[in-house]
This record gives sequence, structure tokens and C-alpha cells, in this order.
Amino acid sequence: MGKYFSDVVDKAIEDLYYCCDNDKAKAAADALLTAAKDGDGDACYFLSRCFSGTCYSWEYHPFEENEAAAYAMLHQSISLGSAAGVLGALRMDMLTPELREIMPFDSIREAWEEILEKAERGCPFCQYMIGNTYYFLDVIEIENRKQSEFANKEAWDAWMRQEMEQSIPWFEKAFSGGMILAGRNYCHYYQRGRGDLIPPEPAKAVEIMRQGAEKGYPEWMYAFASHLAYDAGRPEEALPWALKAAEAGHLWALHIVGDIYWDGKAVERDLPYALACFEKTAGYGNDRYACGQAGYMYFRGLGTPQDYARAVQYFEMDKTEYRRYDLLGICYLLGYGCPQDVEKGRKMLEKSEDNRFKSYGLGMMYAEGLGVREDIEKGVEYLKAAGNFEPAQEALKHYKKSLFGVWRRR
Repeated sequence: MGKYFSDVVDKAIEDLYYCCDNDKAKAAADALLTAAKDGDGDACYFLSRCFSGTCYSWEYHPFEENEAAAYAMLHQSISLGSAAGVLGALRMDMLTPELREIMPFDSIREAWEEILEKAERGCPFCQYMIGNTYYFLDVIEIENRKQSEFANKEAWDAWMRQEMEQSIPWFEKAFSGGMILAGRNYCHYYQRGRGDLIPPEPAKAVEIMRQGAEKGYPEWMYAFASHLAYDAGRPEEALPWALKAAEAGHLWALHIVGDIYWDGKAVERDLPYALACFEKTAGYGNDRYACGQAGYMYFRGLGTPQDYARAVQYFEMDKTEYRRYDLLGICYLLGYGCPQDVEKGRKMLEKSEDNRFKSYGLGMMYAEGLGVREDIEKGVEYLKAAGNFEPAQEALKHYKKSLFGVWRRR
């Protein structure tokens, strides 16, 4: 028997949650699967987390999200008496009446107390779980508390505030003990506050990012670099942290490196290198922001020959719609790098919130009569509204006003 769980599970927790090594994670999952087949309920629970997405792991973990497999493993973990499985299901809002019926505990609190005992003995993962029960107020159900028990809403709010505050020492212990994911809610507590009950304290959130970065946690090197680059305006300090995060496998950090080399204030401007950074994280890191940046550079020919087809490819990958409704709309409207689809392009542009791109696209639409009756004067008005956007400035050179005050092509 291991220190907190079985030997297999204790080792798997270390390899899944106290480092960000894909090879170790895969080996841990294989070991958990074998233990699960042998009836280890805790192994079933930790295996279910592997199938539950990045929320339950790190950004570049090697497992595909599979909700059905996650639930099956969770079901098995609870039927085999895993207290971690019970608390995990409660947190995931998956503790169904069926699972409550099969769990071999008289109450959720009994399972909570089992995890609490392991947390008090020093298990960082269990400390993280206990912290979450306070942070998300799962303790309301665990302790079967009701607002009607309190004198008034103010008293109820005070009790909830007190419970949420209890999450902090648990998160702090877990984070310091190597549980990388504990930093997320630990940081969010101060970064975002907790509704009307806990006000945010951004400075404390930054300190947690710094601590995580100094511990060598890739997720927190990236977070700290992002804060330094975009919030604090200190790109020269952000760059080394971003590079370290990327070297440790957090490829999203490369979009920070790319932005710094694009901007050229902290280092000598290098657009080809910036593009290489964006393309690497877009291609291998599933970084939607980087997709938008790479697409823009190909659209404009920045650091690379102009290539509308490559731009369209990256814009289509940008599922956040970062530039999907403007530059991609322009591409469809004008047939740049893709089959022309005026109606699709127009609809995208109408949803765009960037006035430069929207005005350029609509200007070209009216000036060239694309899907609408040609109206060069109206098109020119839109092109002028695009301000200093170079394609709009270039387009304006193709139109002039006649002696009679009528706009026409040159």
C-alpha cells in the first residue's frame, strides 16, 4: 500500500499532476488501467480524469477527451468505494442519483473526511480536492447546510465567505507541494474574486503566478510571461519566461515571443521569426490566437510573401473568431485565397467589430458592385472610414472625383 493510495495510484498522481511530462503521463495511464482492471477504485477515478479534458490536466496532456469513458471510469470508481471518485463526481456535477445509490458511504461527508485525512497527512492532490470543496462551496451539500438555517441573507453570505476563505491555505499547501493545477483556483480567487462575497486582489494573483514560474511549472511560466507582456507592459522581462515555458512544452508561450519580436520594442524587430513562432504554436499547440496572428501576417505579407490562401487556412483554424469576421470575410468577399463567396463575406463583415477591416471590406463591396448595386461614392466613404489601413489606402488610389463631382475609376 502506498503512502496515500495504492503504490500505483501514488506514482500515477506524481506523474500526472506534479510534472508536465507526456511520456510519464502515458505510462501512468497505462498503469492506472491495469490497476483499474484489478479492482482499484482510485485508479478508476484518476483514469477518468485523463479523459475529462484540459480542465483536469495541463494544456498539452496526451489524452483525448472522452466523456463516455470518463463517466464509465467514474461510475466504476464509486462502485469500488473510491472517496476521491465521490468528491470528483460531486465537483464535476456528475454525482447522479444512481451513483449516490451505489456509493458505499453513508454520506458524501464520510467520503470527504477520508480525503481530508489524507490531505492533513500531506497529500498535495487531496489538499487540492479539499480546497476545491471550499472554493466552489461544495461544502454546502457535504455539510447539508441551508440558507433557512441562518438569521438572514447577510449571515448566510458571511458563512459562505468564511467557507471560501478556507480554500486558500489548502491551495497554498497543495501548490507548494507540487500540485500544479492547484494554482489555478488559488490564483483565480485573487484575480477574479468570488462574486459579491470575495473582492479581487490582483497583486496577490500576480505573486502566485511568479511563485509558480519560479518553481518551473510551465503553465505558470506562461501565465507570468503573459502578465508581464500584456498587463504590466514589461516585454523585456516576459521574454525569458516565455522562452522557458515553450522549452518546457507550453507552446502557447511562443505567441508571446512572436508578439515581442513583432513589436520590436524589447528586442530588434524580426518579423520572419515572429511568424515562425506563431506557426509553430498554431500547428502544434492548437493556439487560436497564434492562428489569427499568422493569418494576418500572410494576409498582409509581413515577414513573408503575401499568401492569401495560407491566410485563409489560418483564419479558418481560428475558432475564437479573432479575425474570422473581418479579414476572412474580406477574403471570401474578394475571392482572396479561396473561392469567392460574396454573400458569406458580407455576412462576416457585418458582424465584424473592427472598423478598419469592416469599412475596407464594405468599401470594396460597394465600389466594385460585389453582391450590391455599384456605388463608388458610398464605397469611397467606407474606404476612407478604414483610416490608415494600408489596403484601403491603396484601394482609394483607384478612384477619383470628376469635374462634375462624380466618383469614378481612374
